[in-house]
Amino acid sequence: MTDNNPLSGMRNNPRPDPEEMMAKLEEMQREAEQTLAKYEQLQAEMASESTEAVSEDGSIKVVLNSEGHVTDIDIEDAAMRHGTRLGGMIRQTIDEATATYSMKMAQMAQQLVGDMDIMGMVTDSIPENVRDRARDNLGRRD
Repeated sequence: MTDNNPLSGMRNNPRPDPEEMMAKLEEMQREAEQTLAKYEQLQAEMASESTEAVSEDGSIKVVLNSEGHVTDIDIEDAAMRHGTRLGGMIRQTIDEATATYSMKMAQMAQQLVGDMDIMGMVTDSIPENVRDRARDNLGRRD
């Protein structure tokens, strides 16, 4: 097992070298500042992003704001032909928009955490059919 603590090499030395200690602390500070800058950049991106999902037949569109809340549901006249299935189709499109939003946020968070598989954790919690449509939605925005 490896020790990732940047100060671990100093444990066995009763009197750490002050210059070495300062260099390591400065490195830690630089890394923290870089992470903070990246976080602020991602936070600004998240604040300006909306998420959109469209039903398979294209007759329903759901838009979520940057906080993941539904802001618009557009239903074309042609969707009315679905009758009693329309409610389920709307719910399915909302689920797809929510899954797309979750995956988008996971992509952004992944940039901060490095080795941890955030996207894998998120996608594992989404039903397969919804996950596939959400991936399609993400692909459309790129």
